[in-house]
Amino acid sequence: MFTNVWNIFCRVLLIAGVLITFIILVELFRIFMLFNRISPVLAWAYVIVIVCFLIMGIFYSLRRMILYPRAITPPPLPDDDEATYHEMRRYCKYLIRYLDRLSKNPGLHDHERASALNQINNIEGILKAHPLKDDLQRAIQNTEAEIIHPIINTLDELAEREVRRSVRDVMLGVTLSPYHSIDIFIVLYRNTAMIRRIMAIYYTRPPAREEYRTLRDVLKVVATVNFLYIGRNLVENLFAFVPVIGRIADDIGQGLGAGLFTSAAGHAAMHRSAAFRGWNKQEASETLSKNMTVFARDVKNIFTRDVLPDIKGRIMAEAPPDEARQAGFINNISLGIGKALDSTVKAAGNFIVKPAVAGAQGAVDSGTQWIRPRRNGKP
Repeated sequence: MFTNVWNIFCRVLLIAGVLITFIILVELFRIFMLFNRISPVLAWAYVIVIVCFLIMGIFYSLRRMILYPRAITPPPLPDDDEATYHEMRRYCKYLIRYLDRLSKNPGLHDHERASALNQINNIEGILKAHPLKDDLQRAIQNTEAEIIHPIINTLDELAEREVRRSVRDVMLGVTLSPYHSIDIFIVLYRNTAMIRRIMAIYYTRPPAREEYRTLRDVLKVVATVNFLYIGRNLVENLFAFVPVIGRIADDIGQGLGAGLFTSAAGHAAMHRSAAFRGWNKQEASETLSKNMTVFARDVKNIFTRDVLPDIKGRIMAEAPPDEARQAGFINNISLGIGKALDSTVKAAGNFIVKPAVAGAQGAVDSGTQWIRPRRNGKP
C-alpha cells in the first residue's frame, strides 16, 4: 500500500514541480518585459539580480556537496573464520576511509574525532608492517568494538532526538489538522525530510541515486508493517478504553498512527544509515517488528506530553459535562489512550508482513551500502 502511495506521491511532486517551474519562468519573463518597457537599464539590472540569486543557489549546493561527502561503499567481509587475507586487508583500507569520515563529523565530541584519527594511524602502521592474518583480524575487531561502535552510539542519540522531534510535529499536525484527506501527503513529506536529516547526522551526502535508494529501502522496511490495519484497530481500542472522547477518537487515532509510522520510519533510517557493512532488508524488518513496543511507548509519552494539552479543550467539550468536571479526568483520558495504544501494539505481530527470503544470505540489496554489524553475536 505505502509503496503505491509513495509512487503516486513522487509523480505528483514531479508534475507539480514542472508546472511550478514553468509558471515561475513565465512570471520572471513578464516582469522583465515590464521593466524593459519602463527602462532597459532597469530590466538588465533585474536580470543581474536574478543571475546573482542563481549563483548563490549554485554556491550553496556546492557547499553542501563539500560539507557532506558522498557515502562510502564497504567491501564485502565474510565471517572472521572465512575471510581471506586480501579481504581483510581491503576491509582495513575501507575502515581508514570510514574513520576519516567520522573524524570530520561535526556532531561528535573532540575526543571521539581524535580517537578516530589515532585509529587511522594505528591501522596504517599495521598495514605497512606486512601483517599476518591474525593481525588484521585483531585490528578490525578492535576498531569496530572500541572506536566505531561508541561513536555510532553518539550519533544514534542525536538521530533519536531528531526522530522524537519529528514524531511530535507529525502527531500535532495530523491530530489538529482539519483536512484529513491530505494528511498522508503531509506525513510522507515530513518523513522524507526527517530521513534526509538523519542521513546528515551520520555525515553522509549520498548522491541523488543513493538518496533515492535510502528512501526506498526505508519505505520497504516500514511497508512490512500494516499500518492501515493498526490504525483501524487503534481507533476501535480508543472507543473501547475511552468512549467519552467521542468523535475526536478518529483524530487521536490518526495522530497516534502517524506518530507510530514516523517513529518506525525514523528508526529504520537510523538502521540504514548507521550500519556500515551493507544493508539487509530482512534483518531490518525483523529489528523493526521486535522494537514496535518500544516505539509505541515513546509515541505514547510524546503524545501525553506534547499533544494532549493542545486537544484538552476539545476532549472536555466532547465528554459528558458531569464526567469532564471530575477530578483527574484528563489523567484518566491519558491512561485510557495509553492502554488503547498498548493493546494495539501487542497485537502488532498479526500486522507484520513476513518478507520472503530466497536463501540465508540472499536478502542483501545489491544497491545498498551499510549494515549495522552484530554486537556480541546479536544484531
